[in-house]
Amino acid sequence: MRDEGDVYYRLGMRLNENQVKMLLVEPFFKILEEFYTPEQAELGAKFPLGAFTVAELTETYEQDAESLTEMLETMADDGLIFVIKGKDGVRKYTLTQFVPGVVEYQLMRGRDTPHDRKTARMLKDFMDGEMRQLMEPILKDPELMKQMMPEAPARIITVEGLLPNTTEVYSYERLSELIDKETDFSAATCYCRHQKYLLDDPCKIEGLPKHSCLLVGEAADYASDRGFGKKITKEEAHEIIALSEKAGLMHNVGNYSDRAFFVCNCCGCCCEFLETAKRAQNNTVLDYANFIVQADKETCSGCGDCIDRCQMEALSLVDEVISINENMCFGCGNCVTVCPTESLTMVRRRKLEPPEAKERLSQMGLE
Repeated sequence: MRDEGDVYYRLGMRLNENQVKMLLVEPFFKILEEFYTPEQAELGAKFPLGAFTVAELTETYEQDAESLTEMLETMADDGLIFVIKGKDGVRKYTLTQFVPGVVEYQLMRGRDTPHDRKTARMLKDFMDGEMRQLMEPILKDPELMKQMMPEAPARIITVEGLLPNTTEVYSYERLSELIDKETDFSAATCYCRHQKYLLDDPCKIEGLPKHSCLLVGEAADYASDRGFGKKITKEEAHEIIALSEKAGLMHNVGNYSDRAFFVCNCCGCCCEFLETAKRAQNNTVLDYANFIVQADKETCSGCGDCIDRCQMEALSLVDEVISINENMCFGCGNCVTVCPTESLTMVRRRKLEPPEAKERLSQMGLE
């Protein structure tokens, strides 16, 4: 059993000050040992909450600016440190959270090297091995999950063209409005899909955009600067969203009302978030959209097209008409787009406004 004398234990404790927490168990420490050198782990364990200039951090670490900058920049290239470029050109550094964050950055460049394949296998074994056994009972207990994750870090957002006109729709429920308020965009290879490819189990969905993971704002700048993604225009971001909808992918955004941070376009065969939600049979790790599908069983022909389209396995045929598992319908709306009899529609499930991003921005030093 590790304790505070172990640098990776202390690093794990520091990473757990972020939104998503991990169990401080040996499988987690082994992953940290793979990603961080002992020196980098020591830096991370001591990193104060927030974002700081090198000049400010030299006081924390009692280290000269040149050597500290070199170490921070090396870690930033590996996704372990997040860099914020101010309008004045001054860089601020903050510790990247483990997930979503460090894990995804390992494969977002879309490379296929022996090292990438090793990383993909190692993360797969980590998620599916002892860690899954430990997490399984917690995932299915919402109260226990609240202790590890007070709020789901991401939420599904409904295909905008399917939003009902019978209710007021708010800005945080429209993906176009979340995108249009931003100015910087990057597109990257989906970590989940690329991991599956590296494990020789490629995505089953055809017609996907090559770079389907969108980052916006400060995250977009960081991703393009470090080679995790490529800079794109706002128009290109909207095009990727349209192509993703055509392919039946689910929009997954940061769970805030005023910022998206990222837009993942997810499939049920690859996405770790969707897979975890299906195992848990609840929305503790990924929040519902505010809308849910409704079926007119009088007009349903029982063709089953919507079943094949659903990434969450929430639809089935009962007595030759569609049946909806409301617990597993996350409200993406993709099933509606393929219904030949127009028997499916989106209706308001609830009126829940996500929190503003102030707390997370404060932790990252972006206020």
